[in-house]
Amino acid sequence: MLKMIKPKSDFSRNVLTLMTGTTIAQALPMAAAPILTRVYTPEDFGIFAFYFAIVSILGVLVTGRYELAIVLPKRRDDAYQIVMLSCAISIFVSILTFLIIWIFESQIALLLDNPVITTWLYWIPLSIFLMGIYQSLYYWFNREKAYKNMSASRVLQSSMTLSSQIGFGFLTKLSTFGLILGQVLGQTLATFYMSLKFFKQSKRGHKPNRLKQFVLAKRYINFPKFLLVSHSMNATCMQLPVIFFNILFTSSVAGLYLLIQRVIGTPMSIVGGAIGDVFRQSASKAYAERGECVSEYKNTFKKLLMISSIPFGVFFCTAPDLFAIIFGENWSEAGKYAQILTPMFFLQFISNPMSNMYLIAEKQKKDLYLNVILFIVTLLPFILAMNLPMSVENVIFCFSLFYSFVYVGNLIVTFGFAKGR
Repeated sequence: MLKMIKPKSDFSRNVLTLMTGTTIAQALPMAAAPILTRVYTPEDFGIFAFYFAIVSILGVLVTGRYELAIVLPKRRDDAYQIVMLSCAISIFVSILTFLIIWIFESQIALLLDNPVITTWLYWIPLSIFLMGIYQSLYYWFNREKAYKNMSASRVLQSSMTLSSQIGFGFLTKLSTFGLILGQVLGQTLATFYMSLKFFKQSKRGHKPNRLKQFVLAKRYINFPKFLLVSHSMNATCMQLPVIFFNILFTSSVAGLYLLIQRVIGTPMSIVGGAIGDVFRQSASKAYAERGECVSEYKNTFKKLLMISSIPFGVFFCTAPDLFAIIFGENWSEAGKYAQILTPMFFLQFISNPMSNMYLIAEKQKKDLYLNVILFIVTLLPFILAMNLPMSVENVIFCFSLFYSFVYVGNLIVTFGFAKGR
């Protein structure tokens, strides 16, 4: 019986391996949330969220985005040198961040209008250092098809983070520090695990070569040149809707939208992210060898279409009732908003994994253009709402419609990249 349901293709097995680890890693915080909310106050979570937001923003800068180039070179040693380059940049940026915090500590606290943050500012350099090393090694293992290592590292990080945060909360009453220390310990364990696996695997004939790293840094200069700005804008786009719903309507609307993002976004990120990781590896290899990856693109597109058509179709028909049953009548309005957004989420689920073509085909400049368009599209419905009498439903409809057009256009563009254009 188990043999019958076991995935037969390498692609399906790899996706399942990544999905399993990611699902567990994301399910654990949800399961632990009722405990964490009883040992930490809302203020604790607020300060931790502030801390994590700063770390996440700096995490985009810490490697110069060179880790995204690790899957591209034909020669394994070139990929190894990019890992070393990415790690070296992470060390430099982390030290620079520490020095800036040390010199301008009081000014930073004054700028952020929160003197309490000075007590945990110095944890930021450590967090972004660990993030940079982990990201570099993650893409190395993606290149090597070591999906079990990638999956295990996510579970280890989530498990250590939560167990530490719960333990610190119950045993030491460290408040916000318990949350921050737990996060750092989780990062440390995951990075240590990946480092051990990496050095064991890469000690066969690979040595750091600064000259090679310099040459490869110039070869892949478009990654920091375009992706740093592009990915920063992408992160901004993710936060703008909640901000504007708060400003233009009410916090309740923002809360409904946030629930929709979590309910639909979590499974989308688990499945789509795993498929995207596997597609990136197989398409990168094909593109390096043949100069195109049309068959890999088409196969992945078909799989995404098959996986998503029925679930999104059912969700579209049942969303209002589904939200009312699961979350209560108070959340039934979120189901109506989710129904309007379903076409956008459907196209987003298919489009996002295929966007790896921007990296594979080294079209970083066009990726920047895409994120500029997304930024404008995100703002446009709210600009209209500022100048026209529009209901929440109308704003959400415009938001869904505009984004749907962008995702369709993105699929057309990325398919052109797959052809080697």
